[in-house]
Amino acid sequence: MTDNITHVAPLTLGAIRDLITREEVASNHVLHLTANEALLSPLAQSVLSSNLANRYLLEHLEMRRESPSRLNNFLFRGLDQVNLIERSATEVCRTLFGAEYVDFRCLSGLHAMQTTFAALSQPGDTIMRISTKDGGHFLTEMICRTFGRESCVYAFRDICEIDLERTREVFEREQPTLLYIDAMNYLFPFPVRELKEICGDVPLVYDASHTLGLIAGGQFQDPLGEGADILQANTHKTFFGPQKGIILGKSRSLMERVSYTLSNGMVSSQHTASTLALFIALHEMHEEGREYASRVLENARYLANALSDRGVPLLAAERGFTRNHMFFVDARPLGAGPALAERLVRANISVNRVMAFEHIDALRIGVQELTRRGYTWDDLKLIADWIAGLLLGEVAPQRVAGEVATFVVDRQKVRYCGNSHGERPRTPQVPASASHNSPPRDNSPPRWVNIQLTRDYSPYDPGVVEGARALGRAAGIFEHQTDSAGNISFQVDKQVLVSASGSYIRDLATSDFVELTNFSGWTLQCRGAGPPSAECYMHYLMRTAVNAQYVVHNHYIPGEEINDLDVLVIPPKEYGSVELAEAVAEAAQRSQVIYVRRHGLVFWSASLDECRSLISNVAQVVRTI
Repeated sequence: MTDNITHVAPLTLGAIRDLITREEVASNHVLHLTANEALLSPLAQSVLSSNLANRYLLEHLEMRRESPSRLNNFLFRGLDQVNLIERSATEVCRTLFGAEYVDFRCLSGLHAMQTTFAALSQPGDTIMRISTKDGGHFLTEMICRTFGRESCVYAFRDICEIDLERTREVFEREQPTLLYIDAMNYLFPFPVRELKEICGDVPLVYDASHTLGLIAGGQFQDPLGEGADILQANTHKTFFGPQKGIILGKSRSLMERVSYTLSNGMVSSQHTASTLALFIALHEMHEEGREYASRVLENARYLANALSDRGVPLLAAERGFTRNHMFFVDARPLGAGPALAERLVRANISVNRVMAFEHIDALRIGVQELTRRGYTWDDLKLIADWIAGLLLGEVAPQRVAGEVATFVVDRQKVRYCGNSHGERPRTPQVPASASHNSPPRDNSPPRWVNIQLTRDYSPYDPGVVEGARALGRAAGIFEHQTDSAGNISFQVDKQVLVSASGSYIRDLATSDFVELTNFSGWTLQCRGAGPPSAECYMHYLMRTAVNAQYVVHNHYIPGEEINDLDVLVIPPKEYGSVELAEAVAEAAQRSQVIYVRRHGLVFWSASLDECRSLISNVAQVVRTI
């Protein structure tokens, strides 16, 4: 038996262009009342077609330096001016959300979910989530299973009302390692303080994909201020940004684990154009977000009340319908939800049909887009007339479709755009001679040392390297290790050997070592089958500062357990840089175990047994694989 597949001829580019134009025109004639979409300002929209859309923006800002940009051993021209914008956007996030740390690299809300799951839990762990029937996201449970996690659910007593005592019982019985608030259908704030009291040191992640703009405007709740450890979201619902994701937090250790996970397995390109649009939206929200968010709440309540007054049944009427941007029409007395949604769409009114709150057939209506269009309450009265007439069967869709389209076309201006005033940006005139990099300082050290390699493919005697291989196996069982993460060096008599670039410290071969033979004029001379680790200068310099016969560096990123370790913590430094080598060599004079933030642990000792003991002591406290 074969599939009956119908083949069609490929479209011409002209036909594709025409179809896009027709869809754009059709969309501009629709009254968009979906709760899960946003409207970009002209400035934010314009950068989506910037030529920077073709360029990579790699790594977390704290690990970037001026161009060239670097991610591990991958180097190319960076985007120095964008770095300046990101620094400003980071400060905006601190103001809007009370976050100390932020990562803009997630591509969507689901990508943010996957990232926090991977960063803050391990296969076999249990994650507490909101059941779909209580308003949770319909994909959370599947993502848990796909990532090898179990899941349990909060107990609810009513629509958007968590039963805290029963939830405490679930927590104590299931012992989840992560609490996740992942609602996609909800109306009221969640009891974050009370949930944090229940879970204690277990991280609590609040997904604010729907209400991020209201939180930024101070009009919903303050998740981080109320005790959530991580605030994450997509950025295109009440927050009027592009379709992208964001993760914020107050805990440096948790956010470093999140950022490391993104850098080493979850994202390469963060989609530069969308990131720029997000930065613009953040600054717009910083300037006018409070007024916008306040108006969203007023419009949601006003439209909900207007529909209720016209006989349309709504959920949560006894609680004021909503405390955010959306509310729900109870479709059960009116007919089937899909048929009702289709009736509205035929009248050029777009809403969501959902199954919400114990599987109630409902229509979900959101007001964030009409708010940004500047709709008045008189406009909302007219919208309520149309929707009520259509849902109650008093008017046919074709009778109002044209009226709706004309109404929408007359209201195309975008509000709350900050100082950009909704205008498209002018193309800047940059002198051809302008430099994108800061001028080098006289007599300053280079960014990286030069490597001069003499090729020698002779493997080392197994007895000589066995101690280092044993240390590699011990350090390689920590979390966050990949098959090219970390490096090791050791000294035999006056011979210093360091692991080769790209070698796997957990499974080092006798040929995976390179000898460091001399250093002169910022050039490190080596002998071996291939180039040494990018951190080879760190290994060399440490031996000028301390009696480091053995040096082991892995990429473990500690969580809160860092407080229980006898570890010296130093600020993040660029991979493989002279700056990193100098910082670690200085720190080695004060501690034999060093944590370079966002990078990993460094152990050193004058003896093999002591170095093994240092690694073992840390391994007993942290999670290993």
